[in-house]
Amino acid sequence: MLTPVFALRSRDDLGVGDTGALTEMIDWCAQTGFAVLQILPVNETSDDNSPYNAVSSAALDITTLAVSPSAVPGLTQKIFDEWCPPAVLEPLRAGPTRYRAVKQLKRELCRRAFANFEKSRGGNADGQREQFARFMAGERAWLADYCRFRALMDLNGGAPTWERWRAEHRSPSAAGAWLAARSAAAQKKFARAERFFAFVQWLLFTQWDAASAHGQRRGVALMGDLPFGVSRHSADVWAARENFDLRWSGGAPPEPFFQPDEFTKQWGQNWGLPLYDWEFMRRDGYAWWRRRVALTARLFKLFRVDHILGFYRCYAFPWRPEENADYAALTVAAARARAGALPRFFPNDDATEASRAANRAHGEELLKMLQAAAGDSVMVGEDLGMVPGYVRPSLAALNVSGFKIPLFERDEASREYLPPEEYPPLTVATLATHDHETMAGQWAAWWREYRAAESAGVPGADNELAQKGRLASWELYRTQRFCRLDDRTLLTDFEPAVREGLCRRLLAGRSWLAVLMITDLFGLDIRFNVPGPVAESNWSERLPFRVEEFADDERRRDLIGFITRLIRETGRTVSA
Repeated sequence: MLTPVFALRSRDDLGVGDTGALTEMIDWCAQTGFAVLQILPVNETSDDNSPYNAVSSAALDITTLAVSPSAVPGLTQKIFDEWCPPAVLEPLRAGPTRYRAVKQLKRELCRRAFANFEKSRGGNADGQREQFARFMAGERAWLADYCRFRALMDLNGGAPTWERWRAEHRSPSAAGAWLAARSAAAQKKFARAERFFAFVQWLLFTQWDAASAHGQRRGVALMGDLPFGVSRHSADVWAARENFDLRWSGGAPPEPFFQPDEFTKQWGQNWGLPLYDWEFMRRDGYAWWRRRVALTARLFKLFRVDHILGFYRCYAFPWRPEENADYAALTVAAARARAGALPRFFPNDDATEASRAANRAHGEELLKMLQAAAGDSVMVGEDLGMVPGYVRPSLAALNVSGFKIPLFERDEASREYLPPEEYPPLTVATLATHDHETMAGQWAAWWREYRAAESAGVPGADNELAQKGRLASWELYRTQRFCRLDDRTLLTDFEPAVREGLCRRLLAGRSWLAVLMITDLFGLDIRFNVPGPVAESNWSERLPFRVEEFADDERRRDLIGFITRLIRETGRTVSA
């Protein structure tokens, strides 16, 4: 089961899914028959709220913290009631996540809890203070830089854009000199600010350790997500610039299946992520990556490596995303003249046999290092998009599963879906990812295009509207055939036949792991992300009901009963 944590609702959440809701979801998975609960990255996000543009490769996001007097040491019921009256909580709990308000509320509650925690003495407080001290000592390799970065963020308007901070804050050495020149009182105040951010991370890792352990007890393995990159404006880049190449901006090349705007159609996706200086990282045995993977493996028995293609070769732009509009309508020659270079692959393109062999060797060296750092945790690779021919054989040689999405697995001549029964066992099969339309949404989109052409009276015409209508009708027919439904007549309704047929074909396939997104199970038209644009609607949609209410509705009870039976019928039941 795939569900973002932020999308979950619980009775006690503060406007976003948290570890409390996650624990409820683990219990539901155990009762229903799911042995793996997959989530999206949970590292601390920046202003765009994208879990793939984190301000830290290690620190967890405060939105996932369950904040209540019983969950946070030092937080009293009086403080909670003062800051969380119904007038505050009810608007936050309604609709999508309002990240700024939720983060501000949770941070204020934690600040007051921290003040009490610092003053507490005796009994249980002494034991908690000792646990906190051990956490700070054990995680110092990343925690010290992160806490300094976060404290400096607060002094610079809360923005992570360290390149625009005051000059004395833009590097660790400059910040150290600035702090040393401050008064003893100012140094003490700054140290307390750093300690507060360490306190929040201690709370988060404590709760996530507990959630992971709860999953193991219930026979439900948590599956995390390791983003390929980190934000240019992150604690990692600020603290260790030598690990990164900031001259280029990582992204993905143009591809035929994803063209949301003219820039992406012409140039590809410019994510703005810094490239890695692999040669420099190799000198210390990739210590940064090993630490990052070890933290991921600490919480997750499985994890998905996002954009695993980037480890073989990464597409990059010689300009930043904020400049994209300036290049959208330029010719190749004009773009080269303006930027001094064109987007390209690093370390090599795939133009020759020698460069392809070099890229394969490069990727395998890095992925073997990740596997060693992961220990007993299972690593799978997100190998979607424009995939070089050598990548999937390489992943198979490394015993790393790639992904299979029926919509993209087609016979080239007929465009019919390939049977999941023919997928290699070393694959992860899923109907869609968080970046795609849900299957209910895709079905509705095909029908809109078909009806638009039909209502215009141009089904046989040779124009763009008619062509879209024909393609949409062909996709509807192909999907019905894939679901083993009678294709003599197009079904207008997605529910229940098409949804059940898709689930049945997916789970009956040979892939060792089959993943259903929660929106596809419940037939919801909720999209968690639309790649490309930065919009408030991205990463904010939540389920329309709480976890405890999954079975309150007769239709949802039927869906749950169906999937439980299907898991058993397809032999995918896993004993705890």
